[in-house]
Parts: sequence; C-alpha cells; structure tokens
Amino acid sequence: MKARYSRILRTVLAIMPILFMCIGGYFSLTSEPSRKITILLTVVLIIVILGGYVYLHRKQLAFNHLMFITMVISIVGLISFYIRDSSYLYMPLLIAVMLIAMIIDAQIALLMHFALIAIVALFVGQGTVFLIYYGILGVVTAYTVSYSKERNKMLLIVASLALFSGVLHTLLAYTIYDVFKVSEILLAMANSALSLIIVIGSLPLWESIFQVMTPLKLLEFANSDNKLMQRLLVEAPGTYHHVQMVGNLAEQGTKSVGGNSLLAKTGAVFHDVGKLKEPLYFIENQNGGPNPHDEIAAEDSARIIIEHVTYGVKLAQEHKIPTAIVDIIRQHHGTSLVIYFYHKAQNYNDGVDYPEEKFRYQGPKPQTKEAAIVMLADCVEAFVRSLSEQDRNLEKIRWIIGEITRQKFEDGQLDECPLQVAELRIIGEAFMQVYNGLYHERIAYPEKG
Repeated sequence: MKARYSRILRTVLAIMPILFMCIGGYFSLTSEPSRKITILLTVVLIIVILGGYVYLHRKQLAFNHLMFITMVISIVGLISFYIRDSSYLYMPLLIAVMLIAMIIDAQIALLMHFALIAIVALFVGQGTVFLIYYGILGVVTAYTVSYSKERNKMLLIVASLALFSGVLHTLLAYTIYDVFKVSEILLAMANSALSLIIVIGSLPLWESIFQVMTPLKLLEFANSDNKLMQRLLVEAPGTYHHVQMVGNLAEQGTKSVGGNSLLAKTGAVFHDVGKLKEPLYFIENQNGGPNPHDEIAAEDSARIIIEHVTYGVKLAQEHKIPTAIVDIIRQHHGTSLVIYFYHKAQNYNDGVDYPEEKFRYQGPKPQTKEAAIVMLADCVEAFVRSLSEQDRNLEKIRWIIGEITRQKFEDGQLDECPLQVAELRIIGEAFMQVYNGLYHERIAYPEKG
C-alpha cells in the first residue's frame, strides 16, 4: 500500500509542471469559450497519457528529479506563453529538453518535450510547422546532448545543432510556405546554439539546487586522478583494484536494465573508500600476510568492518563528493549481516548473548537501482576474488551470481529499490558478460622443447 501511494505521489509530481503551465496558458487565452473548452479537454487528455506513463513505467524517478522537471518545464512553458506574439523561433523550448536529457535521460526528456510543445501550440495558436520543427529538433537534441559526456566536444555539438536547426527550418519553409528568409535561418541557428550555451552555463546551478548529477560532473569524479582514488591506490591497492572491477560490473548491470550506468560506475569506484581507515583489516589488502582479525574478538572485527561504510560517508563528504555518490556508499551494504564474524561469535560457546543487530550494517537498504546493483556487484566480486585460481571458472561464477542475488533478495535487502524480480536475471547475465571476457577459454599453447 505504501509503495502504491508513493507511485501516485510521484505521478502527481511528474505532471505538476504541465498543470502549472496550463494555468498560465489558460489566463493568456483570448479565444471564445467553445475554443477554450476544446483546448482544455485536449490538455486533459495529454496530462492523463503523461500521468499514466509515469505511473506505469517511470517509478524510479527520484523526488529531486521530479522537482527539477517541474521547475524547468514551468519556467520554459510560461516564458513561451508570454512571448507568443513573437516568432516561435524565439521560444526557449529546447532548453527544457536539453536539461532533462543531460541530467535524467533522453526518454523522459522527449516525453516532457512533446507534452510541452503540444500544449504551447494549443495555447498560443501555433500550427503544423511549429510542431514538426520542434518535434524533430527535440528528438535530435535530446539524443545528441544525452550522449555528450566530454566538455571538449561541446563546441562541436553547439555547431552541429545550430547547423541542423538552420537546415531543418529552411526545408520546412520551402516545403510549406515556399518562402526563404535568411534572417529566420540565422534566428533558428542562434536559438539552438544559445539554448545549449545557457544549459551548459546553468548546470552548476541546477546541480546545486536539486542535488542532481550530470554525466560531465560524474566523469570528473570518476577520474583516477581524484585524491581519494590516489590514496586508495597507494594505501589500499587491493581495494583499489576491487572497486575498479565492481565499477565495470555495476556499469554493465545498470546499463542492462536502463539505469544510470555512469552513476553506478562512479558510485562503485567510491563505495569502499572507508577502508582507508584500516586497510589491513580487509583481506584484499593483506597480500597473504597475517590477518589482524585473528588477534581480536569477533564483535570488534564486525565493528571495524561495519565502520568502513560510516567512515566512507564521512570521507566522501569531506572531499565534497556529490550526494548521489555518497548515498551509494551509505547504502551499498544495506542492513546486511556480517555473516563470518557473527557465526564466529556464536561458536565461542562462552554463554554470552551476541545479538544479530551488532553484526548488521546500519543501512539504509538500497533506495535506487544503481545502489542495489553496486551492492550485488560488490558481493559477487568479493566472492569471486576469494576463489582459488583453479576454482575461478565461468560455471562457478554463474552459480555465485545466482546465490548472492538469492540471498540478498531473501534477506530483504532489495525491498526498497525499484528493481523488479525479472531484472535480477538480466543483471546477472550482464555480470557474466564481464566475466566472460576475463575467464574465457584459452588455447593451450605447447611448451618449448
């Protein structure tokens, strides 16, 4: 019941920008009552379709994303209404689709864009050319900017979009109006170029206000030159190589179910930075040397292991790591049980009661697809890394993936994230693709005589 109300709330929030825009558009109408009623009924139909889509298919939209969409669509829509007496080439409609595609994804950007241009066309009296122009340009723009992950390519993207806009407007003008105006072509090019420049310049503001992440920002933090990554490489090299492998698994797993693969990879790279506090207490950094856990009590071992999450969050916040990545650090173990040391304590037979709560991580459980997939990738990679060389084969790895997924599911660690049961198998197959590249069959070359 709680999940259902959450979906309803998110659906309402998703259509709020369209509602705000419609209120503004309604007061700008000067048409006769019958036309107003027709427009409003059409708008209601668009809202119902939009709301149905969000309710059924976009459950993973976070609250801050919904607020961001509301703000962007409302501002762009209202500005478009109040400059309706000018040419539609002045309207800032591309700003909305660019921002949403960059920060969320192209699919939801296009959904909002089509709803936006349809309602603007109805309220301001634009026709076929307006819809075709902004419809085609919106699709091209959304997919172009959503795949632009490097700042040094932005100039090329600005130029390309501007050129495409000019060509598209020319073709439409010739086809429908048989008119050629150089001024309008230049205006179309300037609109696209200026829109993208405004979007790029305003990204830090949106990131700060709504705590959203762009691909460009994520790439900056995923860079191996990051101070925390450099410390991990020097002070905990085993953990460094572990997180790189978890990053590869998380990236492929998230991509396979339509999540933010770059966020998952970046979160995975940082998820174990808390091990910098006591690196030798983690087996990947011991290099076959003495295990310090042999000298301390099981509950102390569990405390040190569990503290790597809280210390990781503290360290990440001190280094100004974005909230989305900090959340993955905090959630990547959920409320899982530190099984080895819990069983070790139970086997003391000393008459002392060792409550399970002391051997569980503090949580919360993963709240997003990305955090849940990092959890699974982390456990799978740790298990595979612990195997001896002769046991590290694809059949064994496939069993490990299935077993860990089953354990996390049965322990309720995946209850609060939007992953569906059917997606767990898809994620497992994506993990296997990564391991297939590492442990594929090799030709046995004969030894030299």
